[in-house]
Amino acid sequence: MSIFLYAYTLADAPHDLEDLTGVEGRNLFMVTYGKVSAVVSAYGQQTLTLKGDDIFAHQHSQRLLMSQASIIPLQYGLTLSSLQQVERVLMRNEEILEKELNRIYRKVEMEVTMRFDVPDLLDYLIEKYPYLRDEKGKVLNGRLLYYLGNRAKKGEKFIRTLAKEKEIYKTLFKEIVGPWCAEIRESHLPLTEKDVVTFNCLVNRERLRVFEKSIYDAGEKFAPDFHFAYNGPWAPQNFCSHSLVSYK
Repeated sequence: MSIFLYAYTLADAPHDLEDLTGVEGRNLFMVTYGKVSAVVSAYGQQTLTLKGDDIFAHQHSQRLLMSQASIIPLQYGLTLSSLQQVERVLMRNEEILEKELNRIYRKVEMEVTMRFDVPDLLDYLIEKYPYLRDEKGKVLNGRLLYYLGNRAKKGEKFIRTLAKEKEIYKTLFKEIVGPWCAEIRESHLPLTEKDVVTFNCLVNRERLRVFEKSIYDAGEKFAPDFHFAYNGPWAPQNFCSHSLVSYK
């Protein structure tokens, strides 16, 4: 038997864990030291198993927890050997955890993506930058790249111009949504050719509506050439410094 961890939270956070179950259908409870707590459940396996039902239960529990109060969400699979070890981790990291929890207090994470909404990027760029016209006629080994469906995306002029265009609109978009974020970071997840940028945004709960309105404002400002999508709210996974917590 071991202990499965879901999140850290402030000790006085108003979490209602009654009837809330996690992995293996086990009840969640809190282990507290000083001003911080860990939300945990018992775990019956000696080694971690990747079961769909358990992964869903872990995510579902975190969503319910973050709807009640601020949490530092933990990745699926963090287990400790005993309740005493959980208490030791809280004791050693109380100051760090309290600082992080106060930093993200009443804040949630939103993800927002800006992408081109045009049939063909080369045609779109040619309208703005006529010097790209010769990219349509790029020939490699006697074969016309553009009309083979590659859209000359390997042409150096096209690549440089597209990168420049993305930087311009990334900056403009950040200027619109950034003021409503407590913190904003550019995601490093892979982008498609039409993706301009994905931002991870730490937003005060009280500012969620005005933050969402800023995305609609950006949509109107840059219509019809761009599309915007956002997801959330989530617990602030990308804004918590998990590496600062010591488990030794």
